Amino acid sequence: MNPDALIKEIAPVTDEVAGAMVKPQTRAELAVQIMTTSAGESARTAAPRSGTKLRRPGRLLLGVAAVGTMAAAAIVVTLVAGPGQKIGPVVIGPINAQAAALSFTRQDDYLVVKVKDPVADPARYRREFAERGLDIDLTLEPSSRQRAGSVLALGGDEAGSDVQMITAKGACGPLTCGVGIKIPFSFKGHLSVVFGRTALPGEHYNTADGDVPGEGVGLSDVRGRTVSDVLAEAGRRHITRIEYRYEHDGSDQPYPNGIPADKVERDWYVYDALAGSDGQVIIFVGPDRQG
Repeated sequence: MNPDALIKEIAPVTDEVAGAMVKPQTRAELAVQIMTTSAGESARTAAPRSGTKLRRPGRLLLGVAAVGTMAAAAIVVTLVAGPGQKIGPVVIGPINAQAAALSFTRQDDYLVVKVKDPVADPARYRREFAERGLDIDLTLEPSSRQRAGSVLALGGDEAGSDVQMITAKGACGPLTCGVGIKIPFSFKGHLSVVFGRTALPGEHYNTADGDVPGEGVGLSDVRGRTVSDVLAEAGRRHITRIEYRYEHDGSDQPYPNGIPADKVERDWYVYDALAGSDGQVIIFVGPDRQG
């Protein structure tokens, strides 16, 4: 008999139908079972001693339809034989499926939105909002690791619209910060939301309360250090595009527009260092240790 015809008689279902017959949890458990079974265990299972009865987890007995299910679940296992055997990578789920970039839940008369995929294309965020009739732009800006996923800014026509920020204590290190937004179902305006994402190596970002002053531009904690000391570190880290802001007794006078580099004394103190535009670094300095 033709082999293809024989296979069809054994498992007369398509991959799509077979995939729908098995719960995602079952497919995940099957992958874990594969990954946690050593080569020796596999051999013992495949060739039991005479008279031995095998006990298999009932939820892993997929029956004849397993031929199609394996293709539909897209479970890929790579084995590396030998001592210290490693198994991976494993991909579980339909190959063409795309998980949601945002989570939407209802809370009374509000739609609660949180970021699920912090590296998604912004177009995906806009599309998922548009599918719910909302005109919202969500962007991700570099931040410290502890602020990744938190709300950094809100803007647009939200004034008076009762759009709320969801806060959580301890979500940003020891601080309370925004972890999502609540949008009333009656909202019809335009809203811009900025969430934080973990900065890439070498990428600048502005620090906020709770972050280490200077870390956003690749410097160590700059608080209370002398200008000479901070500039030496900046030189070692190849940070050369530096501007200065003056602070003294809570004022920026007499340099409200920034202080020229040749007016900055090397024994002054540094209070903060932030990311400027186009890769510049802005260092806040003054004659007093405390600013």
